[in-house]
Amino acid sequence: MADGAKSGLASGTSGSPQLTLDNDELAAKAKENEAAINSTYLNDSNDIESYSERGVDIPEHIKEKLSQLQNKGDSITGSIGEFSISDVSIMSKETGVEFARVTIGGKTYLIRGDKGGTVIPNELLDEMKMHSGTLDFHSHPHNDDCVPSKSDRLMMRKLRQTTGQRESSIVTPNGRTTLFDEHGVIETGTVSSTLDDARRRALMELFGGGK
Repeated sequence: MADGAKSGLASGTSGSPQLTLDNDELAAKAKENEAAINSTYLNDSNDIESYSERGVDIPEHIKEKLSQLQNKGDSITGSIGEFSISDVSIMSKETGVEFARVTIGGKTYLIRGDKGGTVIPNELLDEMKMHSGTLDFHSHPHNDDCVPSKSDRLMMRKLRQTTGQRESSIVTPNGRTTLFDEHGVIETGTVSSTLDDARRRALMELFGGGK
């Protein structure tokens, strides 16, 4: 997530109300009960070459998800554990935009953002408050941009106050991860490589190596 607005956005540099809470201009335009998350990049440049541009075939289950997530704000639901952090990393690489996963009860939600961030809809925020939902993770669309933005940190403060959640994660297109809270980075890592063969082939292209 990037530094942005006081709304329901997750990571990015977009200027619309979202669960991001980054710059003052965005914050002024955002609604108090919205939230957003975004990346730390302050421009629209894209340093990522997608799988399609490289002639690499991505796994079928990811193609299927992307076919249902064509535009900013689109979301799909699944059971607990669906939409893994490695899937989301690949999806950000393929599209150049952010995604966020939210879990509420026995259901997960995958939400598409844009280059600037991901908006968490107000109705979903309300459900998170009522049922102690969690923002599991979100992606930043630039390689190595795994530092939580101001919006990301403000989002975690808001969630701590409303749901009790204190930590969440960020993943980048090249597989770097960060666990963070409202104060900043807690620890860093990389996406796990315990994948089936189809995913492994895709991740070999994404991260390099095959083990």
